[in-house]
Amino acid sequence: MYEQIRLIIVQKIYEKITSSNKDIKFKKHPYIRYIKKIFYAYFEREIDLEKILKKHLDNTKINFNNIDLLLKIILKASIYELCYVKKTPSKVVIDEYLNVTARFYDTNQKKLVNAILDSVYKSQ
Repeated sequence: MYEQIRLIIVQKIYEKITSSNKDIKFKKHPYIRYIKKIFYAYFEREIDLEKILKKHLDNTKINFNNIDLLLKIILKASIYELCYVKKTPSKVVIDEYLNVTARFYDTNQKKLVNAILDSVYKSQ
């Protein structure tokens, strides 16, 4: 159930970034308030999230510009939740975003997401 929430968040952010129609519609959902909260906060704090991501990417020797858009969205959305939403346990956030990552990518990208999120978590 909660993994579905993170999947919707990632999909809606991707839709907003890639769509020429910037008016994103949200379907009825029991957790729509939470989904919208993360969605809007992602764009409000995008510069900060990118800085945090770049800082933690330094340890992996992977260039920020070489990461595709969807993976950046997954990483930045999960970093937002880890850093700014203290209500949800960090382990839950990490596990659910790893599951979202696994829907789109292979093991290497999932390992990258895990390493970045673990580094962000430990730095707090």
